[in-house]
Order: sequence, then C-alpha cells, then structure tokens
Amino acid sequence: MSDDYRPPLADYFDQMEAKYGDGFTFDRLSDEELVTMEQLGRDAIDRDPRVTWQEKKNLGSLITLIEMQRQKRGLKKPQ
Repeated sequence: MSDDYRPPLADYFDQMEAKYGDGFTFDRLSDEELVTMEQLGRDAIDRDPRVTWQEKKNLGSLITLIEMQRQKRGLKKPQ
C-alpha cells in the first residue's frame, strides 16, 4: 500500500477508537458497527488492490476476532 493511501477500514477503525477512547473493544461496538468493520475488512482483503499481500494477511486476524464476536452475539455473516 502506498504511504499516503488509507483503506476505508483504517478510517473507520480510527472513528471507532475516537468514539470509544481507551475503552475500545469489540464488545462495545454496536452490532451495526461490528458488521460494518467486518465488511470493510473483507473489502480490503478481497477487493482492494492497493492493500499489500502482507497487510491482507495481517487483516485476517482482525476478521477472525470480528467473526468470533459476531458469533458470540448470534449475528449472521454479512453478505
């Protein structure tokens, strides 16, 4: 990824950190926020050619954590 490019997921993650501050956890996200974060993460991995292979690999861990939280809440996988 070029030095000045930020995928939408990065900006959304920053928004959530700003909203929740030091208390940011996936448990505190609303269902809608959690699903949005998962969709943006999957878009970065599956569709964004400016995200490098290594970054996509690293994002896999984020998706795993989000999936665990989604399953804990009984939410369906986003389309």
